[in-house]
Amino acid sequence: MKFPRLYASLLVMASALTLTTVAAAQEAFTSKAVNVRAGPDRGYPLVVWLPAGSAVYVNGCLNDFRWCDVTAGPDRGWVYSKNLQYTYQGQPMSIYGNGPTLALPIISFILGSYWDNNYRDRSWYGGQRNWNNWRPGNEPPPNYYPQPRPPRPPIVRPDRPRPPVVQPPRPPRPPGGDQQGRAPEGLPGFVTPGPNSPAAQR
Repeated sequence: MKFPRLYASLLVMASALTLTTVAAAQEAFTSKAVNVRAGPDRGYPLVVWLPAGSAVYVNGCLNDFRWCDVTAGPDRGWVYSKNLQYTYQGQPMSIYGNGPTLALPIISFILGSYWDNNYRDRSWYGGQRNWNNWRPGNEPPPNYYPQPRPPRPPIVRPDRPRPPVVQPPRPPRPPGGDQQGRAPEGLPGFVTPGPNSPAAQR
């Protein structure tokens, strides 16, 4: 009765070891700064930029192992496999050309379901229909990024009319006299005040 239990325990341990080995085999590092794309081609929209030495989990690669689907933190996308290295027998090895040796899974790319599962919050997700008939190696579809909103016209407020400045009219000057009503010098009626006159004493 103890043998079946022992056999089952060994089987569980072997399965766990196999899964751990497979998971480790799918861990890779970026050999240089790379762009993670929304599909297996440089023409697809940019998902995120990763610096050299970033750890990624390889979900799988195309059957020619040129592009691999990776997960880096919360982001998922495709990286050119020449920029991905895996440590094999203690030595870094490029995934490009060595995929079968590394026993990485082979997967396919279906734009609709892939974008639906990963990019619903991206600005270019709304232009998905422009990519349905697009083929790698071609120029990206025109206007696949959403058009920016035109700038709002400046608000021009009309100047408020200022009330006119009304100055009170000046009182009319008496004819032929100064401001105090005195006749100017040299005209009839003008008397130069003497030193003892009341005007000179004021």
